Formats: sequence, C-alpha cells, structure tokens
Amino acid sequence: MSIDSIKRQIEGIKRDIEREKAKIAGCREDISKVRVRKSRETQNYANRLRSASSTANRHNIRAQKKRDWESFARDIEREKDKIEYSRKRISDYREDIKRCRERIKRLR
Repeated sequence: MSIDSIKRQIEGIKRDIEREKAKIAGCREDISKVRVRKSRETQNYANRLRSASSTANRHNIRAQKKRDWESFARDIEREKDKIEYSRKRISDYREDIKRCRERIKRLR
C-alpha cells in the first residue's frame, strides 16, 4: 500500500471514531431523558397514591411503580452498555491508527 492510501485509511478511521463519539452523546442524552421521565413519574405516583380509594388500589399502584422503576433501570443500563461498547470500538480504532502509522514509518 502506498503512503497516501494509508493516510486515507487513517482519515476513514478518524471519521469512524467521530461517529462513535456521536453515538455516545446520543446515549447520554437518552439516559438523561429516562431520568427526567422517572422524576416526572415520581410525582405522578405520589398523586395517585394520595387519591387511591382503597388499600388494594394502593398496593397495585406500588406494584406498578416497582415494575416501572425496574424498566427505567434496564433502559439506563442498556444505554450504559452501548456507551461501553462504543468506547471499546474507539479504543480499537485508535489501535488501528497506530498500526497504520507504523506501516507508514516502515514505508519511508
């Protein structure tokens, strides 16, 4: 491979890194949206508990809250896993760049 083609390959890898960084930013935004939804639901459940007419209704509301909180936790964990995967890919891309630069040095 020529030096120019290796440089183009490095530029492509840099674009891939930027794409992964954008994915991480999107995941962080999604996590914050889930947290906002959770905080809104907190007030909603408090109001529903206050207005519940029977103990059975209160029990059902609490059970629903527990399921929703588990769902929020799963959503956040899923996004964190995506972030971790993207970070690993970025690390792999950086290793690829190092290898390309070493190839360039050998060609010179």
